[in-house]
Amino acid sequence: MSEVRAVLFDLDGVLVESSEAWFQLLNLATRHFCTPDVSRARFDESWGQGIEADVREFFPGCATQEVARFYEDHLLDFDAVMQVQPGARALLCRLRDADIHRGVVTNTPTLLARDILAWAGLIGLIDTTAGASAAHASKPAPDLVLLACEDLQIDPRLALVVGDSRFDAEAAAAARAQFLGFRSPQAPSVQDLAGVTEFALVRPRH
Repeated sequence: MSEVRAVLFDLDGVLVESSEAWFQLLNLATRHFCTPDVSRARFDESWGQGIEADVREFFPGCATQEVARFYEDHLLDFDAVMQVQPGARALLCRLRDADIHRGVVTNTPTLLARDILAWAGLIGLIDTTAGASAAHASKPAPDLVLLACEDLQIDPRLALVVGDSRFDAEAAAAARAQFLGFRSPQAPSVQDLAGVTEFALVRPRH
């Protein structure tokens, strides 16, 4: 791996374990928008995709912004089934102490992503949050990775994207960033956040 100047984390499923909350939220939204409920298997297949894909698949005829607003208003209603990923804070502190930038690149809307980070007590350790919006295409497009790198003023080739889905891997590849899977079939991959350290600190800092 090349030198790493920034680690860009996917949020849901990496820094925060929130799949059950999203599953419950999605079915609350289907009832709100009068569309069919979503099975667990169908939800699992869609995990990690952007809101635009959610609208096409689960809420046909609805406006993307309307669904995004519903998500923003209600995800944290299910915080009882959310948890901060073990080791998240320790890893972010270690990266900070090593002068490596920390960012979040997520298909979750930016305001909701920041609310989740605040709920998790991690927002003060994150330098930039690039979330889904009308102006930037969701992963697997490279837009969010490139936006975070631009904000941090680093070359994307010096960024390590850590994600748990093929959308993260494809976005990293499209942006020419490095990639590390988190409990994912994409290689290389680690099973816990402590494993990110050896990849992020693999080369001496200058």
